Amino acid sequence: MPQQAPAAPVGSYFGLPGFTQPFEQYENLNGIITPIALAAQTPWNPPGSLQKTDVVKWWEMETIINWTTTVTTSVISPGAPYNIFQGFKLQLQGQYTPMEVESGMDAAFFQMYRPMRGEGQAAQQDLMGSAPATPFANVTIPQANQTTTGIVANPAAASSWVFNLEVPGGLFIDSYWDQAIDGTLLPNASGRIAPMSAFVSPQYMGGGERVVVPKFNYAAINAPNSDQGPLVGSGAGAASITQNLRRVGYYGSANPAELPPVFNWQYRRTSKRFPLGAFTKVDIPVTEFGQLLSVFVRIYDPTAGTFYNVANITKAQLLYGSNLPRFDDDILTMQRRFMDQHGFLPPQGHMVWDMLANTSGSNGLSNDFKVLNTLTNANTHVHIEASVAPAATTYAVIGTELLVPVATQ
Repeated sequence: MPQQAPAAPVGSYFGLPGFTQPFEQYENLNGIITPIALAAQTPWNPPGSLQKTDVVKWWEMETIINWTTTVTTSVISPGAPYNIFQGFKLQLQGQYTPMEVESGMDAAFFQMYRPMRGEGQAAQQDLMGSAPATPFANVTIPQANQTTTGIVANPAAASSWVFNLEVPGGLFIDSYWDQAIDGTLLPNASGRIAPMSAFVSPQYMGGGERVVVPKFNYAAINAPNSDQGPLVGSGAGAASITQNLRRVGYYGSANPAELPPVFNWQYRRTSKRFPLGAFTKVDIPVTEFGQLLSVFVRIYDPTAGTFYNVANITKAQLLYGSNLPRFDDDILTMQRRFMDQHGFLPPQGHMVWDMLANTSGSNGLSNDFKVLNTLTNANTHVHIEASVAPAATTYAVIGTELLVPVATQ
């Protein structure tokens, strides 16, 4: 009796020409115009959810703030324009929220050092979708740059602010060690315990008919504090926001071998606020559970409208267990490591530890060998010491990029 050839393993054809069919397209929630209020936040109320088909790597929030009248007596926030988003999260049925952040400022910083497009670990600053003033020094390009991130001194000087934020459905890791929840190493598709290149984990939209809805508020035109919106003031003015959404991924297939494999881990970005006050020593808990790929701290004083000066930080540690240092830094050490990994310094007020990106000399590839697994290590927290106490209104935001355990769906 003739023997049947074994079926090709899941994902064995993924990435091969003729099998993998990528796409970039607009979502069904696109071109939604919302007038924003002068003195109160405006909830975004879309008429439905995002599409429930295919495999999504990430979504894109194309945002155009249209100034319909001059806004007067307003001050530009240092978080502009990204903090037009307040309390942003993407609700994903049957899984954790892929992104759940305090402010669009945090979404933008994640994107700066881990963009979905381009080389997230390359030694260059991600331009957040903008082009340099002179992209080619000796070539005349008669085309206006339609994507900007620079903020003008007054909204009246420009008709719109345009920017793009990414909401990841997963993350490509150059050298990924698959693990069980208890930290046990699992074999790869070849049956060996060895690293592999993998996208962890794409979102299969069709199989579970997932309902996916972005939830957030638009900031007021005149925000009460500089962390609550791009403009702070008490003047008159009007604006509306055009929200476009795009999706990037792969068309579905009846053959599982053509689709990217799904692991028992979901990629997630989140940030949470913790009050600090006038501290000189403080411990801030990391409350997320999973494989921590990176952790950052953003220290901000909303009353003064400024980020805390990191030059005043004398000690910055990422600790776990019985105060074992994963990183025992001063600011210069932290900056030097991050510069070596990404080629630019973090924004003022930020401290960041990236455990996924290798340093130069390891060819810049991402590797989860050095991540911190909070499921096998308890009491993960950040310890900070400062020579100058900040104002009493100061708070910290802890940003965590991680893989959270989920059942394969």
